[in-house]
Amino acid sequence: MPLSRSTRKRRMLTVFMLMISCSLFSLKTYRYLTTGPNNRSTAMVPDKTVQCEYHQTEALMNNASHLELPPVPKYSLRNDRVEPLSLEVTRFFTRLTRSVCRDFLVLIISPIHNSEGDLENYVKLIYSLDYPRHQLSLAFGEDNSHDGTLVKARSVVEKLKTMGLRRAEVFHFNFSDDWDSDSWMKEHAYSNQLKRRSHLARARNLLLKSALKDEEYVLWIDSDIKSIPPDLIQQMVYVRGDVVTASCLVADNGGGGRIYDKNSWRETELSRKRQESLPLDELVVEGYFPSVRQYLPHLRGEGRRCVPVDGVGGCALMIKAECHRKGLIFPETLFERHIETEGLAKMAKHMGYSVYGLPFVNVFHS
Repeated sequence: MPLSRSTRKRRMLTVFMLMISCSLFSLKTYRYLTTGPNNRSTAMVPDKTVQCEYHQTEALMNNASHLELPPVPKYSLRNDRVEPLSLEVTRFFTRLTRSVCRDFLVLIISPIHNSEGDLENYVKLIYSLDYPRHQLSLAFGEDNSHDGTLVKARSVVEKLKTMGLRRAEVFHFNFSDDWDSDSWMKEHAYSNQLKRRSHLARARNLLLKSALKDEEYVLWIDSDIKSIPPDLIQQMVYVRGDVVTASCLVADNGGGGRIYDKNSWRETELSRKRQESLPLDELVVEGYFPSVRQYLPHLRGEGRRCVPVDGVGGCALMIKAECHRKGLIFPETLFERHIETEGLAKMAKHMGYSVYGLPFVNVFHS
């Protein structure tokens, strides 16, 4: 006996409701199994911190007690010498497994000015990085060069694209009205530092604003760096700090080096006291007078992989992109008597971010 039209409709509606109920049950079960009872959906999202978290422990310091380390000076004063370390010591404080800290999107940024002769070696440095290239982006910020830097940079970018980078691009700026000097003496004269560093900060901020997309870390590298460790990115990410800088040296014939970037330092009680007596509009900058601070490479004697610092340089500097997005910039005017990279470190601490240095991770400047 054929079913009435109303009966068929009721049966079809029952089947439809049963299908919806099964779908909802399956979805709830999947969410529970993948995220737990709180239903905070993290399904299919890899936990990048599992293999990439570093905690300083007393165990590390105790295990390092047998290693011969140079003592930490009370003040760095005029001492820019860095004694060579044994391979055993260096490996102890920099060892990582090959696979660690390789899952983050990293933007490499390099300001360039009259850098035509440095860019071929720069390509070799990027090529030497032991980091997945499809996770790397790169941006140059060319600023009023008088040589063929801009043309060369555009050529280099095309070469970098063939290496498999996510993206690579050049931004051209012209701040000649702010600062323009091809004289080394004029550029590094103390009387010109406020104007010069303000110019550099402005260029960095504009480059950052133009280049940063969806990356999780920003790695600032000088274009005239001579050599970097292949695992530089992993070493810096592993610390899990908001702002992390490496030691920047110039190699010498003695097997050690001299400190090139004196903007990475830790304050001392005396350095803080001296600053308190200075006018708020006076620039404090290293390298011109005997330092009563402690330079980053001199902190190796503490026997720690990473050490807290109060100032950073831009030689090799990694910053969590989220910090930049929340307002951390390179101050173009004085911030707590500091500017540009050191000003950024002061601002980072003011905002509650961590600032660390890696005394055993060395990059060498030309």
